[in-house]
Amino acid sequence: MNPSRRRFLGQSARWAALAPVVPVGRLAALHGEGAGAGVSEDAGARRGNNLAQDAWVARARARIPASSGSVYMQTGGIGPSPIEVIDEVKDRLDFQNQGPAHPDYATDMARVEPDLRAQLGRVFGAETDEVALTHSTSEGISIVAWSLNWQPGDEVIISNIEHPANVVPWYVLRDRYGIVIREIDLSSGTHLLDEVRAQLSARTRMVSISHVSRNNGRTIRTDESAELGRLLRARGIRYHLDGAQGPGCVITDFRSLGCDCYSTCGHKWLLGPKGTGALFVRREALDDVQLSWAGSHSHATMDYEGNYTLLPSAARYEFGTRALADFAGLGRAVDWMEDIGLGRIDDRIQSLVDHAIEAVDATSGLTMTSPRTRPDRSGVFVLKLPGGCDATALYNDLRDNAGILASPVRQPRDLRLSIHFFNIRDEIDAAVAAISERCA
Repeated sequence: MNPSRRRFLGQSARWAALAPVVPVGRLAALHGEGAGAGVSEDAGARRGNNLAQDAWVARARARIPASSGSVYMQTGGIGPSPIEVIDEVKDRLDFQNQGPAHPDYATDMARVEPDLRAQLGRVFGAETDEVALTHSTSEGISIVAWSLNWQPGDEVIISNIEHPANVVPWYVLRDRYGIVIREIDLSSGTHLLDEVRAQLSARTRMVSISHVSRNNGRTIRTDESAELGRLLRARGIRYHLDGAQGPGCVITDFRSLGCDCYSTCGHKWLLGPKGTGALFVRREALDDVQLSWAGSHSHATMDYEGNYTLLPSAARYEFGTRALADFAGLGRAVDWMEDIGLGRIDDRIQSLVDHAIEAVDATSGLTMTSPRTRPDRSGVFVLKLPGGCDATALYNDLRDNAGILASPVRQPRDLRLSIHFFNIRDEIDAAVAAISERCA
């Protein structure tokens, strides 16, 4: 069947047909059960976890192979894709390969990108012409970082909880053009606007911070982000959000956030293919967010006499030959998440975070780096380990000896559990117990 047709058929039927049992996991050893024993939603309910009502979670887990091979809490690094997403990529590759240059195939494949731009705009609060398709959050950050004509002494404001993707570009611009990097404190409990105001100067040209921090899980509130956007626009300062941990982890609406630019990826909380992402650029800022990289497909018109015009949309930031099958896979991933319901996913994540907080509070020696209350918190759940317990060593031990995939982050005693909707409470309990045992 033509993949573009199959994408739209049987959305609800797919969910009705999914198996209602949780695949066998690797929790047995952590709970002292017999080798090969699994943990089902019914078993969880018998232990008082009230999971029987969440049959939809079991159906989803049955479609995510990685959820049965380990306690998968590394979605903040690389998310596990559902079978439907990988099948979409395979089918599109096979379809395209039947005649890559033939109109019967090329015309169909040419719809992938415009359809995906429209879909991402609809789902995440942007107009279609405000969406550029990238290959990663890092690519989007670099597009924005290099979009200004920096002068020595110009300043950028970042925070102390950024991923290297939102740090290294500024180091390079510092060393190449002499810009000044100023840093605000976005630890849990600090006030965003006060922190930014304290660093603003006549030389500030950009603020680039994380919507959701991979280092402590703090989420920039939509209302405070919008207020910051108004403050910065009044001063002619560009406002960019690193959204690698945003869509799929927290409710995300680009326009409501009030930023000029928002970079994100498909391979984390959206459970899409690796090498996919998006950059949202406010329509009014398109001509100010200048191109530093361009090529075939960036232009609307050109000749060989030196004349050209850029595309009037954010697609101007795209160029060159594209991996269309991967972008089709991202579209399928967003479809899959929408079939479940992004609001339902958000509620589920927050419910699991409540459970994680209770588990940590009941465990001697463990505390939290992450915020404890909504809307400041997210599925990025970061524990503070006891003194003498190194997060990197613990990460390796949990992976190799307990089948638990977590992640060290910036601080040596901080360990991140990425809690997505497909995780279950038993997994959280098992992870906290294993951490406590190893750090005792």
